[in-house]
Amino acid sequence: MPALSGRLARLAAAAWEGVASRRTRSGLAALGLMVGVAAVVLMVAIGQGTRNHVLSQVTALGSDLITVWAAKSAPTGARITTSKDKASLSPADAQVLGRMHGVRYAVPGINRSQRISAQGVTTDTTLVVAPPEIFAVEGHLPVEGHFYGEREERLAQRVAVVGPSLRQRLVGEASLVGQTIEIKKQPFLVIAELAPKGLDPNGTDLDDRLYLPLRTGLSRLLGGRRHVDYITVQGDGSYSLDQLQEEIRALLRQRHRLTEPGQRDDFNIHTQLETIQTQEESSRLFSALITGVAGISLLVAGIGIMAVMLIGVRERTPEIGVRRAVGARRRDILVHFLLEALILGLGGGLAGAALGLGLAASVRRFSDLSYPLPWFAAGVALVVSLSIALVFGLWPARRAAALTPVEAVRDA
Repeated sequence: MPALSGRLARLAAAAWEGVASRRTRSGLAALGLMVGVAAVVLMVAIGQGTRNHVLSQVTALGSDLITVWAAKSAPTGARITTSKDKASLSPADAQVLGRMHGVRYAVPGINRSQRISAQGVTTDTTLVVAPPEIFAVEGHLPVEGHFYGEREERLAQRVAVVGPSLRQRLVGEASLVGQTIEIKKQPFLVIAELAPKGLDPNGTDLDDRLYLPLRTGLSRLLGGRRHVDYITVQGDGSYSLDQLQEEIRALLRQRHRLTEPGQRDDFNIHTQLETIQTQEESSRLFSALITGVAGISLLVAGIGIMAVMLIGVRERTPEIGVRRAVGARRRDILVHFLLEALILGLGGGLAGAALGLGLAASVRRFSDLSYPLPWFAAGVALVVSLSIALVFGLWPARRAAALTPVEAVRDA
């Protein structure tokens, strides 16, 4: 065993000397692996950060949410696709759903694009007509003023809550709280401004919104309309979202007298879990695609190592012949060149892992992406780089080991 260890140590020293004596060529071969490993590590980090960012956007308007849409209406960002056949949901449906076991809130609402004016500026925004519970369900906080409550809702008062993007467009950095805005030539008093929420996964600005009490909107702006576009249901954790969804469907079918098995629902149910799963799947596919492209660079780097080593074998044919003539075995030559390949793989892999982690840390610092540094991915990429170096170095090593002293002298 000591003899074997000593032989391996001598072969490793000879391999290191062979790599070091050809610094430029060896550096170029390792450079390809370094770039590939760094790209893999960076793409894994960005993929994780993108996934976390998307999930935070999905949950920006609350958690454990189920949205029931009226028939033939569907969300498009923050706005609603309009249709004349949308009278299937009512505030009374929301009251009944709110009394279900497992439901914390059931909030009816209407979203529509609306033109408003304030301080001589006119703009379009998303008008959200909903009762006071909407702020708890969507997880809003006021940065100034206070939200409207049951009193304003019951009396259908002309009060409004404004989002920060809308306020910025109307009055810049000044405050709108205590000021009036005009909707359909009617004045509404702004009583609060929302804390920022940012963009949703569709790129819609969640801060470009104006909230009004439900009764106010129905009676003063929508001509006494009695139906709503959607009902947002928030569970209390007693049931899973899937189970709660089925309970809601059964209750609404009963209320809407859809008793025949073949009758279609006059509403659509969408859970937040479905949105999260869709976004996660998209993020996984994106990450896999980008990482796969980065992985191709590792294969290209492996081909570069093979080419460099084949050239090295050709140039060192006399040296191989001399070593064989003085007693070196085929196995020794094979191990020697495999060790050279592993040294190139280790050097390129370590440099690439360090570079990738450094770039990932920089991206995390100077962007809004949040993720842990991908140490595991760096380790896996390092092992892959060593494996690629070994695989692509095997053929040149075998060619070198197959040379006989006579062939080596003749080819020299």
